[in-house]
Amino acid sequence: MKSLRLPFLLFALPAALVALLPAAPAALVLNRADLAAGDWWRLWTGHWVHFSPSHLVWNLAVILAAGTWLERAQPGRLLGFTCVAAPLISIAVLTCEPHLAAYGGLSGLATGVAVLLALTELERSRRDAAFWSVFLLLVAAKSFFDTTPVMPLFSRFSTPGVQASTAAHLAGLAAALLWRAPACTAAIMRRGRLIAAQRKSAQPDHRCLPPAPVAPACDPACQRS
Repeated sequence: MKSLRLPFLLFALPAALVALLPAAPAALVLNRADLAAGDWWRLWTGHWVHFSPSHLVWNLAVILAAGTWLERAQPGRLLGFTCVAAPLISIAVLTCEPHLAAYGGLSGLATGVAVLLALTELERSRRDAAFWSVFLLLVAAKSFFDTTPVMPLFSRFSTPGVQASTAAHLAGLAAALLWRAPACTAAIMRRGRLIAAQRKSAQPDHRCLPPAPVAPACDPACQRS
């Protein structure tokens, strides 16, 4: 399937290689000390480092499904969003969770891609608006559920001290909203102008027409017998 090629090459293959190569996680994971030393690439590469097989499988399941659908609907949008959102999510994590020493995983990007897919489908067609609206609500509910101090719904971590990053999920959601904000605003404005034009054309025309000219009456005295 052509639309699966980019998500596979962008997410699945690199994440699998990082998991299989023993030295890769330490060289790529996002951590404060190495970032401060100048390893700026970790703002991107940290997302492909995972801390357990469960962590890897669940993240890939979501991002491959949503990414394939998005790539089929709007080719190229997935790559552009990933390049921009990855460092933004990393910065949000480092800023909002100062106690976090290191970060890894595709869950933030997966949340963003899922939200971006829903927004794209809502923009393309109103026929399935109810489905995608509920989908967005579920993603938002899952993101806010992660703010509670309970075990994650899906991923399990074998290493003590590893926990889900709330900031990453919320940042992924926010990145998708910001990515689509200009297009959504333009679409809303176009739809508003169209509705206004339709209402205007449906209104009856009450403009008064000029009266028809009336021929002057002839004086009976002037008539000839």
